[in-house]
Formats: sequence, C-alpha cells, structure tokens
Amino acid sequence: MIILDKPRDSDIHTLADFSELLCLVTQDRVCSRETISDQIKDVGESKVREADLNDCFSHLEWRSQAFGDYYPFTVDSSSKTFSALEELTDKQRLYTLLLLCANLPFLTNRETITDAFERVAFIALKASWPIPANIKAFGKNETDYTGAKWERINALASHIGGRGLCSEATFRGRDTGDGGIDLVAWLGMDPFESRNIPSALGQCACSRTDWVTKQTEISRDRLNNFIHPSHPWMQLIFIPHSFRNNHGAWAVDGEIAATIIFDRLRILNNFAEAIDWAYLSPPPLFETFLEHRLELV
Repeated sequence: MIILDKPRDSDIHTLADFSELLCLVTQDRVCSRETISDQIKDVGESKVREADLNDCFSHLEWRSQAFGDYYPFTVDSSSKTFSALEELTDKQRLYTLLLLCANLPFLTNRETITDAFERVAFIALKASWPIPANIKAFGKNETDYTGAKWERINALASHIGGRGLCSEATFRGRDTGDGGIDLVAWLGMDPFESRNIPSALGQCACSRTDWVTKQTEISRDRLNNFIHPSHPWMQLIFIPHSFRNNHGAWAVDGEIAATIIFDRLRILNNFAEAIDWAYLSPPPLFETFLEHRLELV
C-alpha cells in the first residue's frame, strides 16, 4: 500500500514529508532522527546526512507553528523526536490527505486520490474569492461543463468575459481533455455586461516534479488560440506540497513562475468551511493508510 524507501529529491521539505509519513506508520507514531536514518538506509539503501536531519527537524518545527491546528505532529526539539496521536482531528486528517497527495511515488495503489485533491482545491478557491463569485470545475474527471472539448472551452471563455475561438475542427475527435484547465472562477459585476471582469483559471498538480512546468499550461500564451479574453485571467496552480524553506519562503525561487500558487499552507489557510468528507470523498487507501503500521523488526 505504501513503500517508504527514500526521499525522491534532496530538498529539506521533501525529507520532512518523508519523515511525517514514516511517523504516521510507526507502531507508536513516534519518530526520531535514528528512525528516519535507519529507514532510508535499510529500505532505501541510501544515506541521509546529519546536517540534513538537523535541517529537517528545524523545518518540522516551522511547520508546527505555521500549520497550527492542521498539523498532526508534536515536535520535541530537545530530544529531536516528533509524534502523532492515534486519533487525528478532522483538520489533521485533511493535512494528512494533502501529505499523501504530495507523495504519490510511495503509493502502490493511487486510485482516485488526485480527484480528491481537486475537490480540496475547489473548496480552497471558493473560500478565497468573494461570495458572489462563480467557481466551477473544468477538469477531465471533475467537471461542471458538458459537451465536446471545443464546446466546453467556448462556454468557459464566455463565462470569464472572453470569446471562445474553438470550432469542431480545433481538436482531434478523440481529444476529450481539459486543455490543462482544472478550475475556473469569475466575478460577475453587473447583470448587463459580462466582459471585462475579474477571472481566474486554475491547474491542479500533485506530481513533485511536473508541477513546475504545469504553471504555463493555463497561461495566455498557451491558450490564446482558444480563448480571447477581454481582460487577462489570473493564473492559479494548486499543489499539495509544502514548497517552503525553514523560514516559510519558497524553497526554490527559480521554480516559481508568474503564477498565483496555492501550496499546502495556502490551501489550508483558505479552507474556511467545515470539512465535508462526503464531498471530498477520498479513496479507501486514505483510511487504509491511517490504519497502517510498519511491522516490528
């Protein structure tokens, strides 16, 4: 179900994610520097530097402050250990869901967990816009739009105050994709004129490596053959990663485009409403993970 061998890159926030996942599946939900080091060495056949372990615990301390009630772990800086309760609160479970979505390579059966992430992103987007705004799903699996791809994009264009440029010949007949658009938002400003309004297109990306390039999928440069706007839309990307350094700034400035980013912290900061698990509908692997414990050796 989950195979924790080694972190997939050398970023400290990646090592912190690995450590949090490991803590949740230990028998007593307590994790130390040695627990992390031994897991990476024995299962991943790799090593982690002492300096990185020190940075990791500094990062966990930052997270415990930044995420507040959503954070499932208690960090003991003196003993360099951290732990989680057996029963997590709803907020802590939501953090854990995003943690899993950010670490798909460790999951042997991903089922539809990325669809659940799109629903989390939808709620965060809805909470971050004014109440009269319209928020719609446009993704391939989660969508409020019907019809052929060209018809859906033209409808979306009209909703955000623009003009759709697509025809039946624009895409191949078998192309039923979403054009890289997962979410759409717009704010109607009067009942007579729908142009020149605030709007946004959103992309959801769970891959630890691909989200950087996906920032351009909803740019005007990429979509200008399909949508002619009366005012440029905002570009949003939703990622389940906590892409932060130990001070809360972006981990790597060079990987951030001219995009509004909702990472793990910003998503949870904008999750204003009560958590509706029936709507989020995470796959069974989520509950399986929460119950899973590593065998004693």
